Amino acid sequence: MGNRLFPVAEARPKQRRGRRSATPPPGGEAPKGYAPPPARRRRRWPWLLLLSLACCCGCPAYYGLPVSSQYPARAALPEQVADLSLRQDDGSAETAKQLESEVRQEHWLAEDTFAGVYATADGKRVTVFGGTGFRLTPEADADEEITRLGDRYALEAPETVQTGVRGRYERCAVGRPAGGDVVVCTSVDHGSIATGVFTRLSVSDSATLLDTLRTQIVQPKQG
Repeated sequence: MGNRLFPVAEARPKQRRGRRSATPPPGGEAPKGYAPPPARRRRRWPWLLLLSLACCCGCPAYYGLPVSSQYPARAALPEQVADLSLRQDDGSAETAKQLESEVRQEHWLAEDTFAGVYATADGKRVTVFGGTGFRLTPEADADEEITRLGDRYALEAPETVQTGVRGRYERCAVGRPAGGDVVVCTSVDHGSIATGVFTRLSVSDSATLLDTLRTQIVQPKQG
């Protein structure tokens, strides 16, 4: 037989069973035989980082600002505050001495102490006393001070006075001791405590006057 040419079958690429293309054709949903692309994860670490920085830096700054602005402080009694004059007679000086000694005894961590008796020309009388020094819980200290003076001045239930100053707390109460009606107010922040005993004044006027007095008496130390 002569040479006969037989057609050569074209080689077909072998298909592997059990494997499908991982990439779907462009556009539309992936048809059968294609695996959906993996979902992209949103990166959240920048938000977590910002939140961590806010907690680490912002919170200490928020709570630390009142402390740094109120402590340390110094105290000195001016001779004149508004229409009040500091009394220098023997009786007033003796009262101030006793009160200052009591402040030192009751607040043994006090750095500076002060006490004085002021009066106006028309007979209004104000006795103020207190001290400077670091205080971690000024709100609780204000409650304790007004409670401590309750029996001495026969105080009624105290009222909370809004100071408008972050970290400063004030309480006032009407008292009815044997010598006549009074109002007792105490104001405490992280660096000082100031208490005033007022005659012939309302609770609101007494609280306002105590704020005026403490602004003149207690000053933050520079540097």
